[in-house]
Amino acid sequence: MQLSHDTKRFFFSLSAFTVGLVLLVRHFDVVGRSLAVVVDSLLPFIVGACLAFLLSVPMHLFGKLLSKKTKKDKPFLSEKARRPVSLLLSILFVLLLLLIFSVIVLPRVAQTVTTLANSIMRFVPIAQNWCSELLHWLDGYPEVRDVIASYIPDLGQLASTFFALLREYAGAAISTVVSQASSFFGNVTHVIISIVFAIYVLLRKETLSRQCRKLLYAFLPKTFCDNTLRIATMVHKTFFSYVTIQCTEACILSSLCFAGMLIFRFPYAMVISVIMLFCALVPIYGAIISCVLGAFLVLIESPSQVIWFVLFILVLQQVENNLIYPRVVSTSINLPSMWVMLAVTAGGGLFGLVGMLTAVPVTSILYTLLGHIATKRLADRGLPTDDPMPPQSTAQSKHKTV
Repeated sequence: MQLSHDTKRFFFSLSAFTVGLVLLVRHFDVVGRSLAVVVDSLLPFIVGACLAFLLSVPMHLFGKLLSKKTKKDKPFLSEKARRPVSLLLSILFVLLLLLIFSVIVLPRVAQTVTTLANSIMRFVPIAQNWCSELLHWLDGYPEVRDVIASYIPDLGQLASTFFALLREYAGAAISTVVSQASSFFGNVTHVIISIVFAIYVLLRKETLSRQCRKLLYAFLPKTFCDNTLRIATMVHKTFFSYVTIQCTEACILSSLCFAGMLIFRFPYAMVISVIMLFCALVPIYGAIISCVLGAFLVLIESPSQVIWFVLFILVLQQVENNLIYPRVVSTSINLPSMWVMLAVTAGGGLFGLVGMLTAVPVTSILYTLLGHIATKRLADRGLPTDDPMPPQSTAQSKHKTV
């Protein structure tokens, strides 16, 4: 029996895949070391690509501002000069943010953390007295008092244990971050390559895109190239929109929190606003974490204001959820709230903080692709794309008619 050309190609591909899989399993350690060497060699370019993506956000904004037309119905800058000027303004903007954060925010945060540690140690005897007064008030109910007393720990020992764990894990985390950063940034060559590569990508992205398309269509099937470019465009658009709008949302929410805390004279306005700035980047859970941490800080410094602070945060989050968020974020991701929660939970459990930050756009991409595939398959089968199952009433009426 003579096999067709497609059948021969299928068996050849299956055999090659099987042999490759066997070799991969048998020499997994060698492959792992080889991949580590390749990734380490490409690390400056990976960092440069990430830096280019982050710089493209303010660069796009500056590009739109510089493209506005003047009174003579001409753009403010020509298209040839617009991109380098936008890139220069973006770099200066990022450097300005880093300077403000390192000169103004970080010293205030460090000073507040030291003050907070002292406030916690002063708060421990007060809280212990509250517990003692509660137990004394329950002397007439010995059964209830004994049950509550069994759940009240020694707050002094608890605070000491907390600070010991904080010093241990914070020191380990800081040393890990510093060692990783120093291993990369300590190599001046890597830093220069990353910066130069990021600038080259941003200035020549049309040329790079055209070259990549040329290589794809030259060596791969046209259908595969079309689908690959369509998915790549959707991935870039989803991540760009999500990062842009999520950062904008975090800045707006943090600024409103800082202004409101200054107006109502809540303590630790700077620290809580910084916490909210970073927590707002994580959907759903970030709001809960920032509210709990902020309430704890206010409780330590001024227990009488903690209820008003929680009410202020709840009102602020309602304003953000009902007025700000729907207008700026809902258009960037095509994902229902239930899938957002599931994506953040699964991403955080599997990949930690990076998973929580990237889970929503990744899930949105998969959700959109799955919807397109399902719609195409339903159309190929001649079924309705909105609801392939007929309504129950129609099905029952047809059954009765038969």
